[in-house]
Amino acid sequence: MTSSRSIKKTVLAASITSALAITFPTLAMTEQALSLKLQQAPLAQALNQLSFQSGVMIIAPGRLVNGIDAPALNGDFAIDDALNKLLKNTGLEAVKQSNGAFIIKKTSANTTNSQTLVKENSAPIDEIVVSVTKRDTSLMDVSAAISVVNNQQIQDAGVTDFKGLVDTLPGISINSAFGGANNSFITIRGIGGADDYKPNGNPSVALHVDGIYQTSNAYLGMPLFDLERIEVLKGPQGTLYGRNTTAGVINAITKRPTEAFEGYASVEYGSYDYTQGEAAFGGSVSDNFKVRIATKFEQGGGYMDGKGAGKFAGFIPEGFEGVIPAVNNPGVRDGFGDKDVFALRATGVYSFQTNTELTLRYFMSSDNGDTLQYDRIALTDETGSGTGRNAGENSDPYSFYADEYYQHTIDIEGVNGELAHQINADLNVNVLFGYQESERQMGGNGDGTSYPRYKYAFDESLDQSSLEIRFSDNQGGEFDWIAGVFYVSDSVDFVSNWTSFAVRSQYTSPYSQTRNSFATFANVDWFVTNDFKLSAGVRYTQDTTKFSGYNQDINPWGTSIYEDVFNSPGYFSWDKDFDDSNLSGKLTAQYYLSESLNIFASIGNGYRAGGFDGTSIFSLEETEPFDSETVDSFEFGVRYTTDAISASLDLFAYDFEEMQATTRLSNDTNGRTNVGAAEVRGVEASLTSVLLNQDRHQLSFTASATYLDTEITAFSSNRVVDIENTIGDPLPGSPELSYSIALNHSINVMTDRVLSTRISYSYHDEETNRLNAGPGNTVPDYSLLNINMDLELGNGFTAFAYGRNITDEVYFLELNGGARLVGAPATYGVGLRANF
Repeated sequence: MTSSRSIKKTVLAASITSALAITFPTLAMTEQALSLKLQQAPLAQALNQLSFQSGVMIIAPGRLVNGIDAPALNGDFAIDDALNKLLKNTGLEAVKQSNGAFIIKKTSANTTNSQTLVKENSAPIDEIVVSVTKRDTSLMDVSAAISVVNNQQIQDAGVTDFKGLVDTLPGISINSAFGGANNSFITIRGIGGADDYKPNGNPSVALHVDGIYQTSNAYLGMPLFDLERIEVLKGPQGTLYGRNTTAGVINAITKRPTEAFEGYASVEYGSYDYTQGEAAFGGSVSDNFKVRIATKFEQGGGYMDGKGAGKFAGFIPEGFEGVIPAVNNPGVRDGFGDKDVFALRATGVYSFQTNTELTLRYFMSSDNGDTLQYDRIALTDETGSGTGRNAGENSDPYSFYADEYYQHTIDIEGVNGELAHQINADLNVNVLFGYQESERQMGGNGDGTSYPRYKYAFDESLDQSSLEIRFSDNQGGEFDWIAGVFYVSDSVDFVSNWTSFAVRSQYTSPYSQTRNSFATFANVDWFVTNDFKLSAGVRYTQDTTKFSGYNQDINPWGTSIYEDVFNSPGYFSWDKDFDDSNLSGKLTAQYYLSESLNIFASIGNGYRAGGFDGTSIFSLEETEPFDSETVDSFEFGVRYTTDAISASLDLFAYDFEEMQATTRLSNDTNGRTNVGAAEVRGVEASLTSVLLNQDRHQLSFTASATYLDTEITAFSSNRVVDIENTIGDPLPGSPELSYSIALNHSINVMTDRVLSTRISYSYHDEETNRLNAGPGNTVPDYSLLNINMDLELGNGFTAFAYGRNITDEVYFLELNGGARLVGAPATYGVGLRANF
């Protein structure tokens, strides 16, 4: 991305922030009664109208409001008064949560019709509201496996990008190459570990931000900030979310502007000179327009030390003096791995009338940090050919040898939004749209040495545009339905330049790819009785992909052995197409044994789109397309919730056909293709329990765990030994056991002074990085212990401190033979947050 373009973005961001900072303090933020015009209607419709006209979230489960009529309301009402009148004589009440949402529940035993039917939530556990069904729904009523990380948990865990979720939730792994999150892919329940991190691939986990699908794993490093929550929907989601959801869906939901002016600002300083700042503010600009601005920066934090080229400084292979350049020595570099991130988001919500609302967002981020590099295992532990390239490293995983210290440039910019319109009393339309683009430049070496077998420089340009139009009725009738169409188009221009001392040459592999995907979908919930619900969904998708490029052995030194190594011409080009379609569906049954307990079972299928290899193309065979991967899923779940306990249990089974992965092709080079079949079996459980709830003390306990049994049941390869070594192996990225435990304690140390402490422990079993992995590609198990403390200082100020990985456990994000990518050591930090 050019310097002038970056300057324009910064100037635009600064201008928006400055203008709104001047505007907002002058706003009048008084709450007024609502002017309502509600006709006599079924209660579900009336509550939906009230929610739409007031802008307040009201969750009304259909099993409770079905068959109940509500009176007409005309005039000025406060939200509490309106709810009281609508719920009178219904046996229902509205319970207000700490996030401002109202949950409709059956009235408690000590409530009479003469008493108020609107209450503050007195339970120590808040009802969790989610939008994974593309409607706002109570978590208790979702018949699927879902985990939710709220804003406070995000802050405590230090989640700043999608990668940060890995150590927060069990059953989720991230496979990283050089660069960490910038070249990674996520697995959920053992699905996705054979994915490709290159920008044109088809991830198994569908990333979303505010409901907008992110087409590439390149967006895994996108900064996450000013979030309401992150929802993780586990298992294939072929109906509502479509292709590339065989592992699940992750949706990061940003905060929306509120009626009243409010905001926050925080600063933080931590180990390795890490600094972070974040701020957001917003409110009503006029009666029908609200705005929120959020911004974030990160600097420092590099925990690795570069030792330069070591014994290879100035090295030239024997016989190539004066032909191949000598190994460069970049000198010593302490504190390598520093972050350098700036991000901005502006959100505006405009209400055209009582039944139409438009949300628009502009966002940008710039990441110019260091690219994490492999270090090498100690020379004393090396065997075979690796010893000849080891610069003499010891067992310290936080130091490394390199002939170059790599930095990256990642710029993302885009706009998205949603138009919500109520066509009539029982018909809604939502239109989601988005456009974004990204440019990335980065490099690295392939084996963590200062004399690498190969090193590379990548230059990528991505853009995507998407549109989703969906229609729905108001929840609460005998039938609830949602239907729509979806279209996404993305393009990738990728250039990889390689220098290989093993091949004795330099070569380049540019390609371009464009994809278009169209889908139509529908889902219906049928309340057979108020306690028994059947759901059915179907989705049809049509995909087209065009892939073209060339590969050229530049051979600048006249020493190339490219054609012998890759069994391929030194120059070739391609221009190919791939088309496919898929019909996915899901059937679910859910039964409420009581208000606190329900069970569900589902059967469905999904698919991961076929396409083309995203790695650099070194032979013609690698340009051939591979077919779509399909999965059949079976799930059984139990949900139990009371005022003091929330628990869930899920049993699941997945069967895969035409599994996509990288393997040896017939010309003995690596390439992505369909390699066989696999199965996943597992169980997952979670528990939240309030152990103590007194005036001064509150103590709660949360725990969640996932057990996986995965197996490759069929495998295709050019080499018999690979087939023999792979069948029966677990899938990559599928730790057998992972779990997390946390204790949350708060105490009133004095009036308006609350000290909150959270201690969390997570365990991640060993897992392989790739197919037919040996010990050098199996990441050992590890556990992390974290602590967070917040002290309210009054007047909206809170001081906080944290320690992460406080036992200083050495753990790895990837092992690649003798090369390894190490996770962060023990880090500590302090900060100050102000809410206003």
